[in-house]
Amino acid sequence: MTAIPDAASQRLALWSLLFGNFVIGTGVLLPAGLLNVLGADLHVPPATAGLLLFAGGLVVGIGAPLLAGLTSRFDRRMLLAVTAAIYALGHAFAALTPEFWSLLVIRTVTMAAAALFTPQAAATVGLMVPPQRRSEAIAFIFIGWSLASVVGIPLGSILGAEFGWRATFFVMAGLSAVSCIGVLSSLTRGMRVEPLQFSSWVAVFKNPILLCIMAVTLLSMSGQFTVVSYLAPILREAFAATPRGIALMFGIFGIAGVLGNYLATKAIGRFGVDRAILVALCFLLAGLGMFGVFFGNYILGCIACFIWGLGTFSSNSLQQSRLVVIAPTLAAATVALNTSAVYLGQSVGAATGGFAIKDGISASAVWMALGFLVLAIVMSVAATKLAHRALR
Repeated sequence: MTAIPDAASQRLALWSLLFGNFVIGTGVLLPAGLLNVLGADLHVPPATAGLLLFAGGLVVGIGAPLLAGLTSRFDRRMLLAVTAAIYALGHAFAALTPEFWSLLVIRTVTMAAAALFTPQAAATVGLMVPPQRRSEAIAFIFIGWSLASVVGIPLGSILGAEFGWRATFFVMAGLSAVSCIGVLSSLTRGMRVEPLQFSSWVAVFKNPILLCIMAVTLLSMSGQFTVVSYLAPILREAFAATPRGIALMFGIFGIAGVLGNYLATKAIGRFGVDRAILVALCFLLAGLGMFGVFFGNYILGCIACFIWGLGTFSSNSLQQSRLVVIAPTLAAATVALNTSAVYLGQSVGAATGGFAIKDGISASAVWMALGFLVLAIVMSVAATKLAHRALR
């Protein structure tokens, strides 16, 4: 068992993992901001370009728990460094692809690195810091994902408009290489996690409350990514937005997400996690509903994105907390599966949105998204009732 590093080493390692999550998150979501320039350069419609998000979500969603089991015996430092290196090479090769379908294959392989890095970074934190600081430390490194939405995606959209999608992918490759060096220089050798027992997985799938909660994650993410996956072409075609206007909309969405996440941490103590999640889901429903009602109006669309964004990150982080509260002994398995639900929701949403816009941009994608969100609210209420019944 590796000794817990000193405070200075812990801080350096945590900042390195935060930056790694920023890079991973930016890479996963990057095509959403580049669909316009990427589709124009490779001569594919938005619905086809959206396959980049569909494939990425599918690989990460299915791969995260599977790869966690296959790599449990590996040293965490080398595993995370190699993962970041693969991410760098994947984005560099993607930038050189001559046509769309080879790009899709390369991106699909590259996303296996995303399936590994984020959950294994969280597991590594558990080996680095004392038990009483683990929740705080894990929350800290996940700030990187929030920053990816606030900073990474809007900047990627601007870079794509100014210099092209290939240059943007090369920048991603460089950032991934920096992340690899950061992991190698800050993490200690010899850190290994205990593999999850098969009985833990069985216990999760036999628990209807946990399954309902994870269904909420899947449905809410499916609803959001039905629109998010194609937000750039939607804004260009229906809202007459310029590239900078599109980047601004992504930025507003990300800032609202971080604010919502902060407010959610305050709301748990006052309202309880179940009610806080219901409020977050209602923000998603209200924001997307407003986006559909005022479809084509850029100013009102920005306001709608802000309301929508307030529920985005908060619903995900609250869901993680909810799972841990319901079954603390199964937290390792439920958090891994909930992460998979996030990415599978991305994949389902990308496929649904692609179907909705295949014959042209319209508000139909928004109405499909709202259907997912209504189902998410129904499942959330059902999970709460089942949990209360189990306590009687």
